[in-house]
Amino acid sequence: MDIDVLLARGCSSDMRVGIGLPESAFGATQRRLRSSECGIRLERFGDARELVRSLRSEDLDAAVRGTLSSSAVLTEIRGAFGIDEVMRAAIMGASKTFVLAPVGIDEGMEASSRLRLAMHTLRYFAGVGWRLRVGVLSKGRPEDRSRGSEIERSIDDGDSIAAALAEKGFEARHCGILVEEAIKDCDFVLSPDGVSGNLMFRTLHFVGGAKAYGAPVVDIERVFVDTSRAKEDFSEPIMLAAALAVHPRARQGRA
Repeated sequence: MDIDVLLARGCSSDMRVGIGLPESAFGATQRRLRSSECGIRLERFGDARELVRSLRSEDLDAAVRGTLSSSAVLTEIRGAFGIDEVMRAAIMGASKTFVLAPVGIDEGMEASSRLRLAMHTLRYFAGVGWRLRVGVLSKGRPEDRSRGSEIERSIDDGDSIAAALAEKGFEARHCGILVEEAIKDCDFVLSPDGVSGNLMFRTLHFVGGAKAYGAPVVDIERVFVDTSRAKEDFSEPIMLAAALAVHPRARQGRA
C-alpha cells in the first residue's frame, strides 16, 4: 500500500473534483494544491445535494465531503445511488498505512453488515492494485468468551467473518481485541462495530496524530471520499479522490 504513489498520481491528473467548503477555506485549499503543482480541477459546492448530483451525473470525476454535514451527504448518496447502506473505509497513516472500517457510528452493527463491508472494501481497493490482508477485531480474546454474552457473541462473529473471507480467497484472520497486532500485521483493520471504529479513528487521528487521508465510499460506482469536518487541510483527500477517479476499476465498488 504505497499511499504516496497514489496521491502523486492524483495530483498529476486533471480530474474534476468537487468539494464542500465555504469560500474562505476553498481559496486556501486551491493555493495549497497550486503550491504542490497539482493539475486537479477543483470546484466548490455549498450544498450536499448539488455536490452528490453533480457526481452522479458525471459532471465531476470525483467528490470530497469537506465540511458539509455528514448526515446530509449520506442521505443524498443513498438517494442518488439507490443504496440502503453507505459503506466507507478510512485510509489511515500511523507507523504504516492501513484501511480502517467501519468508522460511522451507525455502521457495521451486525456481523453480516461487516462482512459485506469487508467484501466491498477488498474489491474496491483491488481496483488500485492493493491486495489487503484483513485483521478482524472483536471485543475480547478467545479465552474471554465467559466474560459476558456480548463479548462471546463478538468473538464468535470475529471467527465467522474471518473464516468467510478466507473461504472467498482473501487473507484474513481474527485478531480478537488486539488492535496493535492487527495494525502491525495487516493492511485492513475491521473493527467490531462502527462506534468502536469511530473511536479508534478519532483516537488515532485527533489524539495520536495519525494521518487521515480520507474514507472512500466503497459501494457506489462513482468516487466519493468522506472526510472529517474538523480537518484543516483537505489537500490529501482531494488528491486521493482524483487518484481513485483515474482508476476505473476502483469505481466498481458494488459487488
